[in-house]
Amino acid sequence: MLECTCIDAVLRSCRAHPTELQPCRNGSDGEFSGDEAAANARVDDGSLSARAHSWLSAAMSPISALQERRAEDQARQQRIAVLKAGAEMKLLGAREATRVRVALSSDGAMITWQSVRGEGGASSESGVIALAMIREIRPVMSGGLGALLGARPVPLQWMLVADEETVKFETETETQKETWMASLEELSKRQADAKVDRKIGYMAKRRLGLEERRREAERRKAAVLQSCGAVGMKHTAQAMMSRT
Repeated sequence: MLECTCIDAVLRSCRAHPTELQPCRNGSDGEFSGDEAAANARVDDGSLSARAHSWLSAAMSPISALQERRAEDQARQQRIAVLKAGAEMKLLGAREATRVRVALSSDGAMITWQSVRGEGGASSESGVIALAMIREIRPVMSGGLGALLGARPVPLQWMLVADEETVKFETETETQKETWMASLEELSKRQADAKVDRKIGYMAKRRLGLEERRREAERRKAAVLQSCGAVGMKHTAQAMMSRT
């Protein structure tokens, strides 16, 4: 009973003097101490700074993405320029290797090669492969007895695998080999994707055309039936009368 009486007394005192249990203030009631005010100011400044940083990041995000795309386009154009300038390589045939100049066509759609002039007795070689027809670009792997120990890339040699032919080249350096393989792989993929997109667009356009022609045929049929309905009913009545 004594504990209950004490608790009740404390509760009554809190209700009668609520301000006595408030945190310590410095100065008049309702004002924070200097430390508390400074802490609150730091919190507010930090919150505002975080929000400002978030807003700025959101505003700059499209600009950053645009800058990245521009940088990628510039780098791709530089790689394309290198391929269009061309390079001398060896075209590896079944019996002999012919020195040729390999280059990307001016429209960027085909890889071409032409024999280098000035080689006495060398057979003339030339060819072209559309990038969209290339299925694989990879290094030439070792064959023969060496393949029994595990096939390995032959230094400087790489190949284009198309639907109907395979062409092998030998570069002057490994750097040149890697550059041409990577750049042609990228361009070939873009050409293949563009071809698929064109095919999808053609099929979609064709379906729309067929649907439009079907609707037009339905409209014509309805118009004909409507214009001939009265005449048709008259002929039907006459036929029934003649049967009777």
